[in-house]
Amino acid sequence: MSSRNYVFQNSQQDTEQLRLSAIQDEFDPDSCRRIIQTGITAGWLALEIGAGMGSIMSWMAAKVGNQGKVVAIDINTRFIETANLSNVQVQCLDVAKDKLSSSYFDVCHARYVLLHIYDWKQAIDNIWQSLKPGGWLVIEEPDFQTSQAVNHSVSESVNRVNTAILRMYESMGIDPYFGRRLPQIFQQLGAEEIVVETYFPFANGGSRISQIMKMSAQHLAQRYVATGVCSANDVEQYIMAADDPLVWEYYYTTVATIGRKPL
Repeated sequence: MSSRNYVFQNSQQDTEQLRLSAIQDEFDPDSCRRIIQTGITAGWLALEIGAGMGSIMSWMAAKVGNQGKVVAIDINTRFIETANLSNVQVQCLDVAKDKLSSSYFDVCHARYVLLHIYDWKQAIDNIWQSLKPGGWLVIEEPDFQTSQAVNHSVSESVNRVNTAILRMYESMGIDPYFGRRLPQIFQQLGAEEIVVETYFPFANGGSRISQIMKMSAQHLAQRYVATGVCSANDVEQYIMAADDPLVWEYYYTTVATIGRKPL
């Protein structure tokens, strides 16, 4: 991803570890299941983009074995640079600017990465050319428009914060609805055997997804208020609601798209 638009680039190490750990716990099972659909096996060459704390990187490494290799890239490798895996290569790269090896990988995976890249078209082209003919691309991105609290006294505050999240990203020149672009992007690339999945959680306070959004709000509160859409009190209500089991909310949708590069 590109550091210029990554809103969590300057977050404290311990708090960012907690946030990334919660994301892993919530989303890794589905991500791994989707990658398995590509047929990943021993000897494959895999690329993990925006490796975070390295959970998918490590899982891929076990799948490809010593005969294969995983390249894990991120703009900040602070959580994976000490990974002690013989078949993993960690690189500090900006996927929109730094060239990847051509026709090299059997599978490339990215989750919640393209959303943060202003020049996402260049990033996509770079990733696509790095795939071997017949290689697989798996991308998972959010669509924040679906977030909505329902039937509670704090729902108006929560929904103002949900709107502020959209406005924050739009003010940065990036698309908070990026997930819905993925199927058409894959079609334009000429991908074959396209599969599209969505995950649209409806959960209450105390759930993993509510805690993820709570940690984001704690870090980005000033940015949310700066949009003029919500107040500091709204953000406080949003954070409190994330712990309240009586507050139910539709959270953002994850759109996952899988496709194969033509032989």
